[in-house]
Amino acid sequence: MAVLAEYATSVPLNVSQVRWRRLRNLILITLGLAVTVVIAIHLISGGVVLMKASGLVTREHIAIGAPYQETRVRQVFVRPGDRVEAGQKIAVVESTSISRTLAELAVEKARLETRIGAIEARQTAIGMLLPAAEANARQAQDYLDKVSGASRHGLVVDKLLTDMTSAAFAAAEKHQSLKAERVSLAGELAVYRNALKQVSDTYDSLHNAYAGGALYAPVNGYVGSKVMSAGAVLGPAGNDIATIYTGPSFILAYLPDSYLFDLKVGQRVHVRSYSQSIIGLVEDLLPVTDAMPPEFQIPGDVRQRGQVFKISIPEGASLPLDQKVKISTCYFNMCDSGAGILREVMHRIMNYVERIQGYAR
Repeated sequence: MAVLAEYATSVPLNVSQVRWRRLRNLILITLGLAVTVVIAIHLISGGVVLMKASGLVTREHIAIGAPYQETRVRQVFVRPGDRVEAGQKIAVVESTSISRTLAELAVEKARLETRIGAIEARQTAIGMLLPAAEANARQAQDYLDKVSGASRHGLVVDKLLTDMTSAAFAAAEKHQSLKAERVSLAGELAVYRNALKQVSDTYDSLHNAYAGGALYAPVNGYVGSKVMSAGAVLGPAGNDIATIYTGPSFILAYLPDSYLFDLKVGQRVHVRSYSQSIIGLVEDLLPVTDAMPPEFQIPGDVRQRGQVFKISIPEGASLPLDQKVKISTCYFNMCDSGAGILREVMHRIMNYVERIQGYAR
């Protein structure tokens, strides 16, 4: 009886253990198959079903440059990564062409001012001579009238009449020439003053824009990673001394041509940078197709292109500027925190798969 009782208690226990082992094996096999299927889909699709896009973290940026020819950087007051405020001095440049143009404008300005001064002095002289010339012409005409009357009565010889006529004509001519010169000088003075105003405005505008070669930050922000050093000469293709990034960070990504599904504005996506993973929001699909940056290109392969789209990221995300990131769709549309464990596991698996793909290349 004791043997039967012991056998009766051990049989259900063994059966329970066997069922648990079968259930555990079934769960492990199911998880293994699921992971295998996901990896297979990820590898075979190549971004067709599950989007795999590349992007860069950036901000709105403003290039600080000198749009002058023959320009050399004399001083630089910022370094990469510095925080700058609007109106802060960034650099000082010197341009031979601008200096030469300013000197030529100054010379032209001085010449016009000298000419205007001479015209005004001549106008003053004419204003003083004109009453005397008018009086002289009137007096000569009166005397000529008297001589002509005496000549008709035979009291004056013809030579005196001829000399008096010439003198009266000379006096009238001098009076009229002074009047005509006064009118001509008024018109000439207006032309020279207009030319002087244009030259002065051009000089002042160029002088203020050049401001001794000083360049200032127009907005608050951070200096980019590339800053020219003092002594560098700006060429036609590279006039940017520094770049100031301002505003919140966002991601510019390139949508692969092989992706089958439509990417919609407002859709949430995964953004991965090394071990950091955040949720981004598709803010805009830009109507631009551009070649991917060189760091995303596969050596020896055809240069890839993609439609550019913009992704907004949380304000607390600590992603540095120009950081390369990977963008993918949320698996099974689960982007919420409730699927955090599955998402983290899947991301880590995909990271390993992408590393294996990189080594295989």
